[in-house]
Amino acid sequence: MDGPSIDPTIVQLMPQHPFLLTACVGDARTGLVTTWAQQCSKTPTLVTVAIPRGTEIEPLIRDGRTFALTALDPDDRLIPRRFDPPPPRNEDPFVGMRILTAETGCPILRRGRFWLDCELVGHLAPDASHRIYIGQVLAAGLGDAPIQMHTESRTSALAAN
Repeated sequence: MDGPSIDPTIVQLMPQHPFLLTACVGDARTGLVTTWAQQCSKTPTLVTVAIPRGTEIEPLIRDGRTFALTALDPDDRLIPRRFDPPPPRNEDPFVGMRILTAETGCPILRRGRFWLDCELVGHLAPDASHRIYIGQVLAAGLGDAPIQMHTESRTSALAAN
């Protein structure tokens, strides 16, 4: 299904942030880096994440009905090297990494900015390159990486006073 030709610069202006998406079932666990995650509902708190079709993480998300997202520091080079491209199925990419688990048991990186632990509540499979997974946030927390808040309206208001 092809759509109209769109200037890629316009699409790149949409908000994006690097996340590590993780999932596990039994002893199998994996992760992949994505920039396509966002909140889609306030009550209950739901998030969407888009991932390429056919990745190793998809069966784990579907079978385990859970996933976790860790917001990465944009300057982090280690995590993208380890998880992009996603590791082979028989390899545990979390060996030697500082992780925690919350409600679902999915691995969560401590080195991230914040994390969301989610239960799968929906799945969309459009005729496109990516599938969309919807998760209800069961737990969330701050990681070890510093968080920098960027709010132009507050900065402008403070400068005006």
